[in-house]
Amino acid sequence: MRRAVKITLKFATQSKRDKINNLLEAYRAAVNFYIRSLWNTPGRLDKETLARLDRTRLSARYKSQALKQALETVVATKKSAKTIKKYVSIPKFHGSATLDSKFVTIEEGHGSFDLIIRLSTLNSGQRIVLPTRKTRILNKWLAYPGARLIQGCSLSENQITLFIELPDEPLRTTGSVLGIDLGINKLVSTSDGNHYGRDFKLIRNKINRRKPGSKGRKRAYAERTNYIGRTLNQLPWNEVAVLGVEALHDMKRGKKPNRGKTFRRALAPWTYRQAITRIGHKAQENRVRLVAVDPRNTSRTCPASGCGTVSKENRRGENFVCVSCSHTADSDTVGAQNVLARTLLFLGSVESPRQNKAM
Repeated sequence: MRRAVKITLKFATQSKRDKINNLLEAYRAAVNFYIRSLWNTPGRLDKETLARLDRTRLSARYKSQALKQALETVVATKKSAKTIKKYVSIPKFHGSATLDSKFVTIEEGHGSFDLIIRLSTLNSGQRIVLPTRKTRILNKWLAYPGARLIQGCSLSENQITLFIELPDEPLRTTGSVLGIDLGINKLVSTSDGNHYGRDFKLIRNKINRRKPGSKGRKRAYAERTNYIGRTLNQLPWNEVAVLGVEALHDMKRGKKPNRGKTFRRALAPWTYRQAITRIGHKAQENRVRLVAVDPRNTSRTCPASGCGTVSKENRRGENFVCVSCSHTADSDTVGAQNVLARTLLFLGSVESPRQNKAM
């Protein structure tokens, strides 16, 4: 498995930062040229397609890398459009440059600058030296047995993202099976009745109050990312062997009867993909098996033993009251319990996840 770690470029001189900015400007222009060219006229990573761009400040290697990143962008965009069956316009690349060892060398530093990054720029044959510092997270992953720092990076104006390759380890064979439900008020609810991230609603609302594109909005997004990470770290990873999650998708699209303007506005800052990605990373790190199950009606199905009634009337906001047996519970806990039930069914377990029928 692979881990990404962000390293600051704040220690670089202004002259070096200017060179990085000039490189990124030329690189992004080349990527966008190739994206526009490839959108209607397919090509490959070959001399013929490379020759479509004849005027650029980039070296031949950088030009080839720009074409490679453009190909990946076009393929991914068209694949996504086909999956969701939606028309998409030509994408525009504003992101980081993905560079390998042909452009980047990472070395041990000395003293306070314990990490040295040598980066090729627009001046062919010359590399600038970027002294920086290892972070706590980078040292954590490098201390992992068998960890290997990859010679390459993802480059943006203010930071470099490094990648560490970690050895794949066998999944844990002992431990419990846990189901979780991701929500827009409580971030995570588990099948054993615990809730994590009860303040997520406050962060979600803070994002909505900030002006789009403002510094305040960006700070709120950063706060959300950090909050998701801290919250998911609290799950009992050392005790769990299998984690059941909902296979969520298309949550923010469509105007279903239960998804009015207020609901969609509340949902907008909720990045369930970010949470799922983080869960996947933590599962890999802790050798926990991740099982994705069908999310349909998980919060509408009564988990009481012998009941199993499915009705939209069962859920009343944060509360669950079964219209058939009157079983009551937190609706997010019910969702997690039904995720657990489907996870156990997937695993072929004879264990019953249902609770005793409420009196």
